[in-house]
Amino acid sequence: MRTFHWVSGELTEVQRFINVPMRWCEQYPARERRELWIRSSCGMEVKLVAHTRAMPARRGHRVLAVLHGRQLVGLRNLSTGAQVNFVRSDPPLLWRRCDGVVVTLLVIVGVMAGLMGSLAAGALATLAAVGFPPMWILGRWLLRRGLSADVERAFETAQAQMERRVQLRRVK
Repeated sequence: MRTFHWVSGELTEVQRFINVPMRWCEQYPARERRELWIRSSCGMEVKLVAHTRAMPARRGHRVLAVLHGRQLVGLRNLSTGAQVNFVRSDPPLLWRRCDGVVVTLLVIVGVMAGLMGSLAAGALATLAAVGFPPMWILGRWLLRRGLSADVERAFETAQAQMERRVQLRRVK
């Protein structure tokens, strides 16, 4: 079971930036990055970053943000009722540039092993180069799908906890 945290408050600032990958292996599914500042009811301000095109809230709206670790994975606009699951909103990045390097290295190792006389090692490296991409892509897709379902459940749990805090109960 994944651990999620949530923060609720007023959205004080939203800034939009265009992503430019800084490292050769760094890729984002969306070309945009949003930086959000949320002021909670206790006055604490929190900065969150979402790599997404979808933003259901504007400055001044009350929001509920769901975090997985330090990553913003969902945002519910309490003012309008709109909600976005960032894991689901942008297309998943199933193939990365780093994966191409791994496949290329496995092919080189297979060819070198075959040339050195070790046909079994060459065949094994070639099979790994052929089998690596589909298994890696399937694994990433399954992990992303599971995380997306967990984010939906985290929204409901956070909403229930938030409503319990605010409610005034009559004591006899």
